Amino acid sequence: MQIGDLVGCVPEGRTSRIALIKELRAGKAFLHSPPEAKLSKGYPLRDLFLIASCSDWQDQDLLIGLSSIRLAPSIFATAWMQSQGKANFCSSGLGASILDFSRLLFNSPSPAELASCWLSLAANQDLFRLKRDTIYVRNIDELRSLRVARRRKHLALEIKVALELVQPSTFIANEEFPHECLIEAEKLLSQWLDFKEGDNDRIDLSYLRCFSIDDPSTLEVDDALSLEIDLDGRQKIWVHVADPHRLITANSCLDLEAKRRASSLYLSDRLVPMFPLQLGAGPFSLTPGPNKAALSVAVCLDCDGSILSCEIYRSWVRITYALSYNDADELIELAPPEDPDLSLLHNLLITRRTWRLGQGALMMDQAEGRLFRSEGELKLEITEPCSARGMVAEAMVLAGAAVANWAQKEQLAMPFRGQAGNQSLSDQQLLALPPGAVRWAHQRLGLGRSRLHSIPAPHQALGLESYLQWTSPIRRYADLIAHRQWLQYSGLLKGTPNNEEDIKPQLEQLEQQSKEVAQISREDQRACLLEWLQLQKQNRDLKPAIMLRWLREDQDLALVRIEAWAMELPARLRDRAIPGDSLNVQIQEVDPGRDLLHLRATIG
Repeated sequence: MQIGDLVGCVPEGRTSRIALIKELRAGKAFLHSPPEAKLSKGYPLRDLFLIASCSDWQDQDLLIGLSSIRLAPSIFATAWMQSQGKANFCSSGLGASILDFSRLLFNSPSPAELASCWLSLAANQDLFRLKRDTIYVRNIDELRSLRVARRRKHLALEIKVALELVQPSTFIANEEFPHECLIEAEKLLSQWLDFKEGDNDRIDLSYLRCFSIDDPSTLEVDDALSLEIDLDGRQKIWVHVADPHRLITANSCLDLEAKRRASSLYLSDRLVPMFPLQLGAGPFSLTPGPNKAALSVAVCLDCDGSILSCEIYRSWVRITYALSYNDADELIELAPPEDPDLSLLHNLLITRRTWRLGQGALMMDQAEGRLFRSEGELKLEITEPCSARGMVAEAMVLAGAAVANWAQKEQLAMPFRGQAGNQSLSDQQLLALPPGAVRWAHQRLGLGRSRLHSIPAPHQALGLESYLQWTSPIRRYADLIAHRQWLQYSGLLKGTPNNEEDIKPQLEQLEQQSKEVAQISREDQRACLLEWLQLQKQNRDLKPAIMLRWLREDQDLALVRIEAWAMELPARLRDRAIPGDSLNVQIQEVDPGRDLLHLRATIG
């Protein structure tokens, strides 16, 4: 290198820049790089990249090079594609000069174009590797490994920093919470049976038969159901929801930590709860034992399933039956004369479901597969639709709709949840598709994203003019916000409820946090799926499937549903197919290390 050369350098802790060599002393170069007026400190020559020599170019050309900027990412990616046909790039161990690299994009590159190429190479990019004065192209396998490693690192960072998961092998990991939260949780645990402010104002509903219905593994029991028939024969559906505000206060360490987590996170091998589990699975939960604090919503339906009335109370309830879905299905089916409540509730909620269908609600009742790790072994669990699951889901939606209607009338800001309706296919096009999984796949594709709003907004997928989530305050912070707004508005909790403008920033932050939590869960299931499929190398039999819709028709890539796994996955079709066609799917390649899964489908 010599005085006047155009070079690239990367100062420690700063971004890469272009400079001219102004002095050479004792093996170091002193550089001039606008807008700095004085010379830089001396850089060892080995740390500089020669872009254009003053012996080959005019001074004016080199000066123009100082103002160069990075190439657009799309243009830079073109260089990588062009390099695939060049022997000096693709041959093992060989590299290219900056001039050879620049010729991939420019016929006769100028110093300014050479400098732009170097700035792009020196930036944070995957496609090429820069070593001294030589440029090497990364092949497909290297790129995949880099990107998988980065994605995994990012996922690990999200889990570690955002959720502070320090012991991933521990199912109940209290040490994940800040120390002050654990101290406060233990304090509340020791005091929860003591009298609390507001306890005398609760209505006593312990006379009702109260059913909690969940999977046997559920620890945080948020909700329960009751049926009451008054002297006039009017049937009242009660939805009881846990009331954490009896013990926690706004802006306490427990509240702020729950807000930061946004929701409980369910991974394949563990639960990361929103509240410490000694509270979430203890005094907060609606489990059998002493009377539990609740917010109870009483709803009466008209004969067509629309809501006639809604009442909301702070209450005491006593869980009479803690049932699994299988237990509840039996009670619904048998309808014993001595205990007909669940069967009657089921019939009432079918009427409500029918009403929502008439309002355009989408009902997608199909089996869902999910992978869980038990004692180090991955197992596929398939949740089948059943009467009890449908009843509980409908009751939860009913409570959310009833409270949302009430809040709208009172003009109370709430974390309302809205969703735009189908935006892709017409009703005629949808009806032309096979009913069931195929039609549902196209309907989901056309739905807008579900979003939080401070004012009521239609939720088209549920067939509701207004809706909010109300029934999971132990597991979802948005539900906790809704409870706090109602309690403060009703004078049952200290403080003033937020207005529309004040609540908006909270909802925006909560929306982003909830997306991140959902992404972590999806990444976890994806990693488990690849590992599980790799373990089944000996079982590469054809799996019956159905073609749902095209993902990339020009590349023969479709979304298919494999019923044996109750999953929807992308597969490449060997034959031309249309939605609804029966297929046979086979695993072509699976590699968890490269985040790679190739499925091949043929007409069945």
